[in-house]
Amino acid sequence: MSDQRLILGVEDSATQALRLQHALETEGFATVCAYSGEEALEEINRRRPELIVVDYHLPGIQGDELCRQIHMNLTTRSIPILMLTADETPAAELHSLESGADDFVSKSEDNEILLLRVHNLLRKSRREVLPVDVARSAFRRARVLIIDDSLTYRERLAEELREEGCEVTVVGGGAEGLKRLSEVGYDCVMVDLVMPDMDGIAVCRELSGRHSEDGPPLVVLMLSAFEEKENATRALEAGADDFIGKSTDMSVLRARLRALLRRKFLQEQNQRLVDEFRERELATLRAHTEKEAAEARAAMAEVLEKANLELAEANRQLRETQVHLIQSEKMASLGQLVAGIAHEINNPLSFALSNVFTVEHWLGEIVREAEAQAEPEWMAKLTKAKARIRDTGQGLERVRELVVKLRSFSRLDEGDFKTVDIREDLESVLMFLDHKMSGRIVVVRDFGPDNVLSCYAGQLNQVLMNILANAVDAIPGRGTITVRTGRRPDGMFAITVIDDGCGIPPENRERIFDPFFTTKPVGQGTGLGLAISYKIVQAHRGRIEVESEVGRGTEMRVLIPSDLEG
Repeated sequence: MSDQRLILGVEDSATQALRLQHALETEGFATVCAYSGEEALEEINRRRPELIVVDYHLPGIQGDELCRQIHMNLTTRSIPILMLTADETPAAELHSLESGADDFVSKSEDNEILLLRVHNLLRKSRREVLPVDVARSAFRRARVLIIDDSLTYRERLAEELREEGCEVTVVGGGAEGLKRLSEVGYDCVMVDLVMPDMDGIAVCRELSGRHSEDGPPLVVLMLSAFEEKENATRALEAGADDFIGKSTDMSVLRARLRALLRRKFLQEQNQRLVDEFRERELATLRAHTEKEAAEARAAMAEVLEKANLELAEANRQLRETQVHLIQSEKMASLGQLVAGIAHEINNPLSFALSNVFTVEHWLGEIVREAEAQAEPEWMAKLTKAKARIRDTGQGLERVRELVVKLRSFSRLDEGDFKTVDIREDLESVLMFLDHKMSGRIVVVRDFGPDNVLSCYAGQLNQVLMNILANAVDAIPGRGTITVRTGRRPDGMFAITVIDDGCGIPPENRERIFDPFFTTKPVGQGTGLGLAISYKIVQAHRGRIEVESEVGRGTEMRVLIPSDLEG
């Protein structure tokens, strides 16, 4: 067997201690030996054994008293105790078990029986994990202060108490004793009733005045050679815990002292329990409070985060709406300006065209008359003038066509939602962008057979202008732009613009519709064109599709429902 569980043997006989250690270590246990009860308590303070084997008869603290002290301590009360004694009488066994031993074995028993009982106790034992401060629960020897003016009696009493395992201090007077008590902590004060200068009653009263309910209890035991009932009454009323005559047998005195100290240590242990459980309860309460506070903070942070996100989204939408309104207002103002200019040009233009037509008619008659009179010189001049007038008329007709396209582009005189010919709108936009293309860009027109579409005409012209202008800007030199229209099987009307320009990098493709995003140099773009176009197409319940490859160009498709209603 290789069980290395620690067993503490408490045996005052060196021979018996060696015999016990040999038997246990042969069985595979680790052992440590103490030769008195006091040594045993100190050893337990150093390391906690799994089992204790105690001799009943020990110097100082007896085996039964050691059992009681071990079981009074929270950290050791679960350690099993095996009482080992040479006394084989039933009374000895009964007394051992009543004192707190878990089993009883006679020293005359065979080692095999001893080991069987050891294994049995270890098998049934459990370590108890308790929420206590082990350092505060360590064993210690009782500290006793003896105050007596009789040198002979106090030395005899001190010797008896040292055999009992106590740490003893002796003084010869009450004043000196009180001074020691203020400097050192004691568990028990044994004070003589009758002393010169300051008697035991005065000492008791002084101690009662010093006593704090929150501090550790102090046991006061009054001694006197005058054992009358009146003295006992006076002592107890002054605050003494017990009154003992000096003629009392020392064994009885020691037993009375053990009882008083046992009660004191039990009170201390109970107070430690109360303190530990109070601390544990406060820790639990603090943890619970901190958890609730953390949950509240997390909930508040979540609410704030959600509110911030909603606010950011609202700000974004507001900014986009503001940008759209500004741009719409700008386009509306531009449309009004274009419409006004077109109107103002149209009146004098009509007058000029009318006069040109009249002059051309007159010149025709003059030329016919000159031909009839056979005046070649005049006829040549008149023919040349007639050609000049005809060319002027054609120029004025071109101006009239531009005015019509300007009015068509502005759409301000046709209402908001109209049915238009998309081909005408595209031609108007291409005419306005002709100066930017300046002969370097070829426009390929691939119009479908049906180009009639119901839409918000002015807004859609704005979309076409933005997309075609971007296509022109994407071609740094010579190139081609293809404009295609047609109805798709899915019920959408498609307007496609394809350029063979520089293309859009992948990292920018998802951002081209963001407000204020632009790759153009400062001053050449606002970053609003495609953002506004996207919103306009969305308002038409449509979408814009983009395909692009760097170095090979871009294709943009504006898809508007064919059955759109205003």
